[in-house]
Amino acid sequence: MPSCQPNMKGRRRQGVSFIELTISVMVLGILAAIAMPVYSTSILRYRADVTAQRIAQDINRTQCIARQSNSSRSIAFTMSDHSYTISGVNSMNQASQPYRVSLSDLPYQTAFASLTTTAQPATQQTSVSLAFDRFGMPDQGISVLISAGTFQKRVDVAPTSGRVSVQ
Repeated sequence: MPSCQPNMKGRRRQGVSFIELTISVMVLGILAAIAMPVYSTSILRYRADVTAQRIAQDINRTQCIARQSNSSRSIAFTMSDHSYTISGVNSMNQASQPYRVSLSDLPYQTAFASLTTTAQPATQQTSVSLAFDRFGMPDQGISVLISAGTFQKRVDVAPTSGRVSVQ
């Protein structure tokens, strides 16, 4: 007479046990806990680098526009809202608006740590305007310090040549 109980001998076990699943989840959690601070640090460093490069490119752009248009152009940095505006240049998104970059918005999410000029290097300014004459020469040298978490980058403009450097 056939038995009602299935024969377990010779059958292969299928699936995973609860213990194996728990161990796998724990290992993944440990790996995530190790990787998260490294990832966060990388993101902050990237934001500082990208912001500094963008500011340097926009300063160079302002200088080139002054030369090409044979007229004075300026770029104004404002500490209170962590933004800068290029005079005489329209926004790429809205032609009726001035060209303005807010560092607190995506993708930057950074801030100005300090704004200084070569005329007053020991005094931190709340706003700084850098003007280029029709030959592309600056009216002063400036230093812009950008902060993203614990990472900082500095953008310097030489007062005599207008050369931009990122450090």
